[in-house]
Amino acid sequence: MKVNTDSLILGSWANLRADISHAPRILDIGTGSGILALMMAQKAEGFYPLSGGDLELDSHGADSSSAGSTEKDGLVKKGAEKESTSSFVSSGKSLLSHNNDAPRVEAIKIDAIEIDKDAAAQAAVNFKNSKWAGQLHIHNCDVAGFEPAYLYDTIISNPPYFESPAKLSNAYNKQNYNRSVARQTFTLSPNELFNASSALLIESGQMYCVYPASMEADIIKTAASHGLLLEAMLYVKHTSDKDPYLCAFRFNKVMKNADGGHADCTAYADHQLFTTKVANENALVIRDREGNYTNEYKALCQPFYLKF
Repeated sequence: MKVNTDSLILGSWANLRADISHAPRILDIGTGSGILALMMAQKAEGFYPLSGGDLELDSHGADSSSAGSTEKDGLVKKGAEKESTSSFVSSGKSLLSHNNDAPRVEAIKIDAIEIDKDAAAQAAVNFKNSKWAGQLHIHNCDVAGFEPAYLYDTIISNPPYFESPAKLSNAYNKQNYNRSVARQTFTLSPNELFNASSALLIESGQMYCVYPASMEADIIKTAASHGLLLEAMLYVKHTSDKDPYLCAFRFNKVMKNADGGHADCTAYADHQLFTTKVANENALVIRDREGNYTNEYKALCQPFYLKF
């Protein structure tokens, strides 16, 4: 599986909430090949149980962990290697899960949304081949049309970050449609991402994302307008003598206002931007002057990168 540096850093930096009494519910928006969802599953493994059993597709929009199933309902037997990949991709409401007749211990739930059909199919294969197949559910849909049965404790996203240029370059013209969808903000703007995230998070839920450092102020203010307050930030540099090229953000959903709608934190965001920002602000340098990975980068990503 190809893993880009931005996703590797974001997934390594993100932490699961430790202040909840139930197994976490996690959503990866724009999962691509599924890397962030898989990283979250690995992080959760040491704290919450994995469910066992055979992989099952529930095509009726219900979580099959709470409903009985039989082989006629689509149970995929072990060794069924030739099953069509499309069988493991939902249209937005169906879930992949394990079926187990034994009493169930609450396990983590990790949903992943991907608008591109081919990418969703690849994510489904990667999920199916992982040890966390019972917790990972792929949904081939737009986040605007996603209707889960529950809210999430944590949302994570490596969203599109290329603006459509005013003057199209030759390289831009040569992008295929799928890559264009994955990389350009006209398919999922920051405003749309934060609006959806705020609606899908529990109160005090956390949201992780990355954007170019040049967008820092706009991202903080846009998130704040949807009730997502900046809690921590990581500046990422290629080398120590370069300016940051990337910012990783952690936002926290604040309580609703008196009318029951989003609390608008824009004024507080302005205060953060023009005064001390946030206490949890750090920098990460990827390579040293000799071009080698820095110790801090290797320490952060080592649990997920065998080369380290």
